Amino acid sequence: MSTIERNKMTTTIDTSLYSELFDKLQSEIILPSNILQKKQNAIKQFELLGLPNMKNEEWKNTYLAKYLKKGFQPGVVKKDSSKLEIITEILPPLTENTNRIVLIDGLFSQELSQIHSSIQFNIFSTSHCWSENVQNANQLFASQTKDYKQSLTALNTALSQDGMFVEIVEGGSAHIELLIVQTGIDIISMPRNIIHVGRNAYLNIAEQYILLEGHSMINMVSEIFMEENSKIEWVKIQDAGDHCHQIDSNYVSLEKNSRYHCTTLSLTGELLRNQQYIQINGEQAHADLGGIYILEAQQQADNIIAISHNVPNTTSNQLYKGILDDSSSGVFNGKIIVIEDAQKTDAYQSNKNILLSDDAAVFTRPQLEIFADDVKCSHGATSSQIEDYESFYLRSRGIGKELSKSLLMFAFVADVIEEIENVSLREWVKSRISTKLKIDL
Repeated sequence: MSTIERNKMTTTIDTSLYSELFDKLQSEIILPSNILQKKQNAIKQFELLGLPNMKNEEWKNTYLAKYLKKGFQPGVVKKDSSKLEIITEILPPLTENTNRIVLIDGLFSQELSQIHSSIQFNIFSTSHCWSENVQNANQLFASQTKDYKQSLTALNTALSQDGMFVEIVEGGSAHIELLIVQTGIDIISMPRNIIHVGRNAYLNIAEQYILLEGHSMINMVSEIFMEENSKIEWVKIQDAGDHCHQIDSNYVSLEKNSRYHCTTLSLTGELLRNQQYIQINGEQAHADLGGIYILEAQQQADNIIAISHNVPNTTSNQLYKGILDDSSSGVFNGKIIVIEDAQKTDAYQSNKNILLSDDAAVFTRPQLEIFADDVKCSHGATSSQIEDYESFYLRSRGIGKELSKSLLMFAFVADVIEEIENVSLREWVKSRISTKLKIDL
């Protein structure tokens, strides 16, 4: 790309609408003083940073303004009960014991959610926590993101109207199905989720997106707080159609012996951007991040990861694999940070890609910032094509060319899938990947 082209693409767009919307929300919604103060601080930070452009290191391969110019605008989202019946018909079947949370255009849907009463967990809408001044939730809100200079996170903090609050009590457990439904309105939805997992507690989340019609854009932020000996397994499936634009940011804090495992599947969408910012604050804690992106046409998937090892004796692993066809593109920007006192850190990072087309592109940037001397850290990235000799064995046994290629691609991403410990989630992922690759397992 020439300098002229790059300068043209970094042109900023008018952000005054966002500030005007904040003033409108502030006048219409009554919030506790501490929440209001955090939102006021956030809109000031956003005004200072502006929308990200390609001069920003984390965004240099992603032209956000191109997607915003499609007509997505900030706005106040209103609940629309007229679409509930249509949405109900397209939701996956609901089993009796499932805790289901449904967010429609970023707003918690009490009508379509199913939450079982239990002493092991508390689940509310974020707006309920604000209006009822639920102390723990309101204290946690924006406490983890304030030091990150991420303008879209600041924008979410300022303009978010709702989301989910999940609290797993000490020793408790919960399985949650999170459905994020976009109706196709031109308003950018900004759900804010707060998750607190207590000591010796377990949380399992299966998340997927559903687009009702048209185009959609979502800027979702989740703050996750993990106490000692807690565990989270989270699987995200982004497969809602070609007209989806999703920016999904997780901010995670891990205490002693906690385990955070998140797997992201980016299968369809015009822009799928996943950001994971991990702070490992307790010894023997472990963060395990996996991702698969299978793209075609002009789809783009970004995976931005930063894992900070802040204490000794911690581990982390990043394994991301992409399969890109046509003019699709993938971005992997993974960083491991080991501070001076974080001795005995083990941290690994790998990004591997298969390019099925000469026009497909991948931008990969694995990074290590190590300030301790007694560590084991490694990173690596590869990009290649499927060679004829690799499918020869399968084809020599009567398997057709296209199926043999699909089987090789499935084998390529299989190790990411096998890292999912929960059997039902693992089989769910296998089913979605095999369907994408047109394999009948």
